[in-house]
Amino acid sequence: MRSLYSLSAFKAAFALAQLLPRPVMRKIADSLAWWTLRASPELENLTRENLSIATGLRGEKLTALTRENARCFARMLADYFLCAGEHANHANDLLESTEGWEHLAAAQSAGRGTILVTGHLGHWELGGLLLALLGLRMTVITLPEPSDALTRWRGACRKRLGIGTIPVGPGYDFAFVEMLRTLRSNACLAMLVDRPYHGTGVAVRQFGRTTEYSTAAAMLAHHTGAAVIPAFVIRTPDHRYRAITCPPVEMAAGPLRSTIQENTQRIADVFEGRIRAHPEQWFNYVPLFQDP
Repeated sequence: MRSLYSLSAFKAAFALAQLLPRPVMRKIADSLAWWTLRASPELENLTRENLSIATGLRGEKLTALTRENARCFARMLADYFLCAGEHANHANDLLESTEGWEHLAAAQSAGRGTILVTGHLGHWELGGLLLALLGLRMTVITLPEPSDALTRWRGACRKRLGIGTIPVGPGYDFAFVEMLRTLRSNACLAMLVDRPYHGTGVAVRQFGRTTEYSTAAAMLAHHTGAAVIPAFVIRTPDHRYRAITCPPVEMAAGPLRSTIQENTQRIADVFEGRIRAHPEQWFNYVPLFQDP
């Protein structure tokens, strides 16, 4: 979880992933997940709260789901290190199957760019990598990491694969212009939309509660006509992954001011169903929900 997010930890894990067999890395990941939960009771409680809202579980079942969620997150990170940088070819070995790629092909054929929206569910980094290996021009939107050094390291890993990065947040005043330019060149723009930074979200309803989703996808679609396509990479029981590309979210037409909340809600509705199906792979470790 948060304790795993440092440059030294990333570099050490990257080196280990190239030396050790994947099943051994998985066992190490499981041990780290157990240690993190034991060392961070506040984080464990927050994870339990979010998962309880999403699933309705309580008691021992919620405890078991919380532990499995931590294991899945650590295993996801282990697979990220296996495929990072010049070792991207390992990604194809991890892919079990695909679903709905025709939606992406149709969006690309339309020539107005593609907005791939995903969330902290499954292995979102692997999705961008797989698309880049297929030859698609990919650019990802990302918030800065906890340290500048880690931000640069992760950006360099993407760059080796031809994946561009547009950082957002305070100090990145022209990020939206870069996003528009990317879409108008008919490239793919991938973004996490379920955890907006301050001032860039709008209230939506999810699991019967109020939370916030980024307005970026709805705004970009309004200005460019690009398709908004939810996409997820979900771990399967055999420890491989299924890449899922959903049909485009139909955007309501009209002035941006009067449609932005509705269109963002439509995106959140797609996400809710996917999270309910795979709560063990929903890695949101921050306070998300307001009171009912």
